[in-house]
Amino acid sequence: MWGPGLALAGSRRWLDGVWVLLAAAGIALIAPWHGAGVDLLGLGFALAAGGCWAVYIVLGKRTAAVLPGPVAVAVGMLFATLPVLPFGVASGSLLGLTPHLLLLGGLLALFSSVLPFSLEMQALRSLPTRTFSILMSLEPVAAALSGWLLLGERLTVGQWLAVGFIVVASAGATLTAQHPQPVLTSE
Repeated sequence: MWGPGLALAGSRRWLDGVWVLLAAAGIALIAPWHGAGVDLLGLGFALAAGGCWAVYIVLGKRTAAVLPGPVAVAVGMLFATLPVLPFGVASGSLLGLTPHLLLLGGLLALFSSVLPFSLEMQALRSLPTRTFSILMSLEPVAAALSGWLLLGERLTVGQWLAVGFIVVASAGATLTAQHPQPVLTSE
């Protein structure tokens, strides 16, 4: 929900609010609200993760404006490595690395981080923050569709409706960014 919230905070047009509300409704529909109740620790972690995404979008936009794409990604990867490096060194597992494992690790890094983050830096450089924030709402949709296509999971009518809401909100926000409308004023 942080993505749509960030989009709303950076918006001054009523149509942007429509896209935000549609994306938020889609996220609310696709969220697993039923079951054994709400796990407060899990909810706290989810809110913290969403907050981190909002910070990432704002700082990523600034970084993409200042640094060339590959440099921004390299700096980001360096900072992402720093918190986990001491654990890798302390475990002693680094001595067991083979050329084959290094190759697999390099491929994993390329496809899971370098390529996606390079594309995100390009998107952050060329899209308004509010549009990028709404597009980030597509991630739960991608997860739901992957589960359906790859794992044979069945989506409920509400989940399909959520997918539709989020896709329409993402397309609308992107089209609105490409064809700006007049800004609302208080006059």
